[in-house]
Amino acid sequence: MGCGSSMDTQTNPVVTEVSSEMQPRQNGAAGVLNIVEQYVRLDEQISKLEGTCPGPRMATVEAWVEHLKGKHEAMLGLEGMGDAAPLRERQRETEEEVLALPNYTMGRQGDPIVANTPTKDLAQLAYNLGVIADARKASMHEDFFASLSESALHLLSIRYYGELLEHTKVRLKTLVESYAELNELYVRQDGIIAYMSGGTYMTRLEESIDEQLETARDTRDKLGSTLEQWRICGLLLRAAANSSTQALKQWRQLGRMIDPKQKLQWSLDCRSLLHASMISLEAAQLALPHVELKYISHRQVVAVKHCNTYLITDIANKARYEHTSRVFTSYESNMSKTCTWLYETFNNTLRPDFDKAEETVSRLAKTLRDHREEVFSAMRK
Repeated sequence: MGCGSSMDTQTNPVVTEVSSEMQPRQNGAAGVLNIVEQYVRLDEQISKLEGTCPGPRMATVEAWVEHLKGKHEAMLGLEGMGDAAPLRERQRETEEEVLALPNYTMGRQGDPIVANTPTKDLAQLAYNLGVIADARKASMHEDFFASLSESALHLLSIRYYGELLEHTKVRLKTLVESYAELNELYVRQDGIIAYMSGGTYMTRLEESIDEQLETARDTRDKLGSTLEQWRICGLLLRAAANSSTQALKQWRQLGRMIDPKQKLQWSLDCRSLLHASMISLEAAQLALPHVELKYISHRQVVAVKHCNTYLITDIANKARYEHTSRVFTSYESNMSKTCTWLYETFNNTLRPDFDKAEETVSRLAKTLRDHREEVFSAMRK
């Protein structure tokens, strides 16, 4: 009774301990008044923290972490491997290969292309074979370089999902801490209520309001869980849109360059930025699977992936370069539209529904708080 929560909580033996600790201070009206003030302050703290829905959000992020972990392991080739020792060794070897890749998620500055990686091999081959400046040579070797690109992009996918997983774990840690804080407040408040009421409702009105509050909290918490899903999707779409914009800028600048080495470096950066954008988009769709994202189609994503795979050998061919420019421009424009659409949809639908539910919870919580304060204060008389 009394303290509902943003998730179900178990009865805690600390209640008895809290009650016994209060005993020496309960003598007389002043002691009761002090307890009532503590109850009011705790309830106000609880209401404020509950409004952030740490419990439901935590459950959502926990499920998201497991989903990302499963996908990451599948990409590493670890899915279904039973023996832990070979699994860890295989993971270590694959991750060492992945971590050797330049980090393109933060842009091109400070990320050396020349490193002992598949990207270095591809870059050196492209330069030696002259595919950046010679359309004929590029056409001769396009399938070979496409195969190398696919391998390099697969390693980048592993890296990007690994980074996303680690970032999500940080979010989970924050929510776990908030939820633990909320449960601690529940225990303290339950101790006060149990001491003052003996573990039973003191009035029928108190029982009625508490039941209404529990129902309202349940509605609010379900919306809070969905809110976190939309938050995840929104952040990923924003990242996808930003990466596509950076990639398009580099692609356009690349067309004005003369030096083959500079062209090669910028093309690889552009390829990685576009791949990061598509991985973010893919993850966003996984985070909100029951919502069909507007403006971006599967066909368009396939077209972008194809252009990105053949990007290095398409630079020298003017017609192909212009075609790729149109594909990238359309993708960047639609990514921006999709991102805007998601936030507008969220602000016009889920956000008002959650705010309304939270307003109902806050109103009922205050009504119950005021009523209990009145009943508890009357006890000092």
